Amino acid sequence: MKADPAASGFEARGADWLGVEEALSRILRQASPVGEERVPLAVCGGRALAEQVTATANLPPWDNSAMDGYAVRGADIDGAGPSSSVVLRVVGFVRAGSTLGPAVGPGEAVRIMTGAPVPPGADTVVRVEDTDAEATEGRVEVLRDRDRGRNVRPGGQDMRVGDPLFVAGDTITPGAVGLLAAAGRDAVAVHSTPTVAILATGDELRPPERYEDVRAGAGVPESNGPMLAAMARGAGARARLLGIAADDPTDLRERIGAAADADVLVTVGGASMGEADLVKRVLDELDFELDFWRVRMRPGSPMSFGLLTRGGRRQPVFGLPGNPASAFVTFEVFVRPFLRALAGHRRVSRPVVRCVAVEPLTGAAGLTHYLRVTLDELDDHTAVRQAGPQGSGLISSLARAEGLAVLPEEVERVEAGEEVAVMLLDSACPPP
Repeated sequence: MKADPAASGFEARGADWLGVEEALSRILRQASPVGEERVPLAVCGGRALAEQVTATANLPPWDNSAMDGYAVRGADIDGAGPSSSVVLRVVGFVRAGSTLGPAVGPGEAVRIMTGAPVPPGADTVVRVEDTDAEATEGRVEVLRDRDRGRNVRPGGQDMRVGDPLFVAGDTITPGAVGLLAAAGRDAVAVHSTPTVAILATGDELRPPERYEDVRAGAGVPESNGPMLAAMARGAGARARLLGIAADDPTDLRERIGAAADADVLVTVGGASMGEADLVKRVLDELDFELDFWRVRMRPGSPMSFGLLTRGGRRQPVFGLPGNPASAFVTFEVFVRPFLRALAGHRRVSRPVVRCVAVEPLTGAAGLTHYLRVTLDELDDHTAVRQAGPQGSGLISSLARAEGLAVLPEEVERVEAGEEVAVMLLDSACPPP
């Protein structure tokens, strides 16, 4: 039900009270990758591939040595030991980057370096420390046979021509960059980076240049915008801060209008039913279709999601609560996966691990509860404890949090010593 934006007093709007999974599913149904581009390999890290990558060469291209030592026939060193050494004739030397060395015949050896191609006839590389290292030129004494049949890395073990290496939607990790380089690629097709516009709202908010008001008790610091911008960058998006909108319909309309070119609009504050909570009322004046409002979660229940018509397209709009913990959690649970999907990633959710509580963790009946927690790695498990007070208006525990402990709707309490699922968070602020 739409409300009259000119009306005063508390707003009367029916709440949907969706479960977390249903809300996220409805959000992700609206997500499609925003585009594609080709970028050099050196700057593709963190992006999502927009193409399949297939091997066009065998790697390694030949059997190669895993050790510095001597390429030999395994049968020739069988039984070698300190009191029964085996002496072989050294017939050549190969190093990494060399062509194949001379063939190894019975009673022969080729000195070889790590990564060098194993010469024909050899099936074993004896490490140099198990020999006398050619104390006599042209001959090597093998003192142990523990390497018989070992230290030869097969050609094609890493990849073979035609092997699928990546599919579209795979996230390009540093290891993936290495594999792409090994596959001969200097550039790849990736999905484009989405842009998210972030609008903080509320007459009470103060930017850093007005922090004297905070010291005087005449305002509260605007921390949500910078925090969510960092979170958006961590999700692989470009963030644009729209400043602080006053509790004034005209100011809200102007700032919302300035976000018309963004892929996503996130408003923070004005999400509840108070007299000054004008965001939904102003959106109702525009061509906005509300999908849902309110989710069965804590913190962050009064969040919303809908689509705002912008010319020929519809812009996804998230309405997040203004309390910092609520804004943080709802961004993590809903906005981040959506941005990841827009950026083309197949895997959009955070890793979730099982940890052991070292203190009781309390939820709320009928709500999925997200607790800010720290993690300690012990010998046989990861221990989890609260990062500090859990009030939705508190910020300090967000800085200390390494994860969000998730207590489902049916779980009101986790006792010390019991397992709990924890959504892992970023450990560092992403670069701009």
